[in-house]
Amino acid sequence: MPLLRITHQRGAFTDTQKALLADELTAAILIAEVGADTPAGRAVAYVLFNEVDAKTSWFVGGKPDLDAPKGGRFIFDVVYPVGAAPQSDKTALHARINAIIAKTLDVDGSFPNRAGDWVLVHEVPDGNWGASGQTVGIREINQAAGGGAERAEYFEPLLAAQRREREAHGYPAEANRR
Repeated sequence: MPLLRITHQRGAFTDTQKALLADELTAAILIAEVGADTPAGRAVAYVLFNEVDAKTSWFVGGKPDLDAPKGGRFIFDVVYPVGAAPQSDKTALHARINAIIAKTLDVDGSFPNRAGDWVLVHEVPDGNWGASGQTVGIREINQAAGGGAERAEYFEPLLAAQRREREAHGYPAEANRR
């Protein structure tokens, strides 16, 4: 159930480019979250485009960003539950998003040429994600999105370690329920 919010400067993309990006980025965020691009995953994967006026609402160094690179600048906020992706998958996602944008805009995406394009992965702590009126975590999301069983080999030990850490530091029992 990944969520990707793309904040971008007005006019960065055509409607056709947005449609292409939504499709390609959906595959990228699903592979990073559950290890597979599946129809079940696509049914719960969101990509939202947020356009910002560079002259009035996007500032770099305290000034309007009037000298942005071709296509403007971008912030990609990826939201996953804790345990969704090991660091290697997050690193691969950073590279994949950069490659997709560079291809779509026909620009050199190498660092530092596109250093103003940020990919931020936000991990929602277990117990803080809800869907259909119930609390869900990476276990439920992995199952609903058609993720592979091998992904559990990463998130089950991680969740167990977090639970032990909370117990060792005296967190209230309610904090250790999931």
